[in-house]
Amino acid sequence: MIDTLVWMLVAASLVPAHQAARRHSAQHLVALLCLELIGVAMVLVAALDEPRWSALAQEDGPVEWITFSAFTLAAGILALRVRKLGGRWFAAASVFLALFCVVVAGEEISWGQRLLGFRPPDVFLDRNFQQELNVHNVLMHERGLGFSLESKHLVMAIALGFSLAWPLLVRWGWLRAFSKLAPPWSLLPVGLAIVAAEQSYPVDLTGEGAEMMCGLLFLAAALLPLELPTGRLAGWLGFSLASGLIISLAVARLVFGSDDAGRAHAAAELELLRADVSAGAAQPRLFGRNIHKRVFTAARDGYLAFAGRAYLEQQGTPAEPAPPPLRVRRDRRGYFLDPWNNPYWVVFDRRTRACVVYSFGPNRRRDLSARALHEGTGDDVVVRFALPPAPDAAPAPDAAPAPDAAPAPDAAPAGAAPAAAPALP
Repeated sequence: MIDTLVWMLVAASLVPAHQAARRHSAQHLVALLCLELIGVAMVLVAALDEPRWSALAQEDGPVEWITFSAFTLAAGILALRVRKLGGRWFAAASVFLALFCVVVAGEEISWGQRLLGFRPPDVFLDRNFQQELNVHNVLMHERGLGFSLESKHLVMAIALGFSLAWPLLVRWGWLRAFSKLAPPWSLLPVGLAIVAAEQSYPVDLTGEGAEMMCGLLFLAAALLPLELPTGRLAGWLGFSLASGLIISLAVARLVFGSDDAGRAHAAAELELLRADVSAGAAQPRLFGRNIHKRVFTAARDGYLAFAGRAYLEQQGTPAEPAPPPLRVRRDRRGYFLDPWNNPYWVVFDRRTRACVVYSFGPNRRRDLSARALHEGTGDDVVVRFALPPAPDAAPAPDAAPAPDAAPAPDAAPAGAAPAAAPALP
C-alpha cells in the first residue's frame, strides 16, 4: 500500500515538474530529462535482463563507480563555486556540502579498501555486516551503534531531505542566501523516485541504482547554478556515466589483474573450510534453511562452528564463543578473509544439501551467479561439495532467507572437491 502511494506521488509530480522546468530555463528541462532518461534505461535493464543488471550493480561494478564519480564531480563543482558565488556563510555551506559529497563517495567504495586490498580495523570486521571499511553498514546491525538503521533508510532520508526539505527551508528568511545550493523544484520527481525505489525494492540491488540516481541528483543540482549551455550540462552528466564505466573496466583489468599465488592460497584455505564443514562444523540449524552468507556471519549466526578446527589451527574466532583454553584469532584467518582481505562466502541448499564455499578472487567481486552456482565461476575461487543429512537436524522455525544475501535454491549438487592447493606460507 505504501509502495503504491509513493509511486503515485512520483507520477503526480511529473507534470508540475516539467512545467516548472520549462518556465525556469532550458537547462532545468535538460537536467530533468537526462535524469529521467537514465532512470528509465536502468529500470528497463533490471526488468528485461535481471542477471545483466546484477552484473552491472554489484560491488565495484559500473553502477557503483558511476555513483562515486557523480558525488566526486559534485564535490569538485561545489568547491570551485565557493570563490564565485555568495559570501562567507555561503562559502561555508558550499564547503560543508562538498565535504558531504566526498564522504558519500568514499563510503560508496569503502574508502578504497577493496581497491587496495588492505585489512579493515577490527571494529569494522566485527560490527560491519559486510566486513568493509565504511560506517553506513555498521548501522545495519544492532551490534554497531545499539540500533538498526538500514542503508536504504539513509538513502531515502538524504534524497527526501535534499530534494524536498532543503528547497522548502531556503525559501524562508535568512536561509534564502543558500537557495543556490538547493536543487530546483523541477528535480523533485527524481528524489521521490529514489524514495519509491528503495521502499518497494522490486529487484535485487535496487539500492545500488537508487544511490546512483542520488549521486546524479546532487551533480545536477551543483551544475545548474553555473548556467552552462544545455549541451555542456548534458555532457557533464554523461561524463559521470562514462567515467564510472571506464573506472570499473580499468579496475577489473589493470589494477586487480591476475594473482596465481593468491589464488593458490585461497584454494588451500577453502579446502580447509570444506574439510571442517564436512567434519562437523555444520550445525543443526544449517540444515533447516537455505543460506548465502559471509562465512564470518554464518559462524556468528550459529550455522557453522569453526572454533578449535583445522582452518583456525585449533584456535578461536571473534565470530563465536570459544572455550577458555582457545586463543581468539584476530588476524585475517580469524575473520575468514581471503588473501585479498575480502570475506569468504558459504552457500547451502537445504533441499539438495549442496554446499559451496568461495572467494571473489583477485578481481574482488563476485563473478559466480548467486542464482546459478553450478555455472561458470569467472575469476572466483570456488569449492563445491555435498553434506550428508544431519540425523538430529531440527528445521529452523523460520525458513526465510538470510538477511544479507539472497538464497540459492537452484544450486546443483556439488561434484568432487578440487585437489588441495599448496600449503599456506
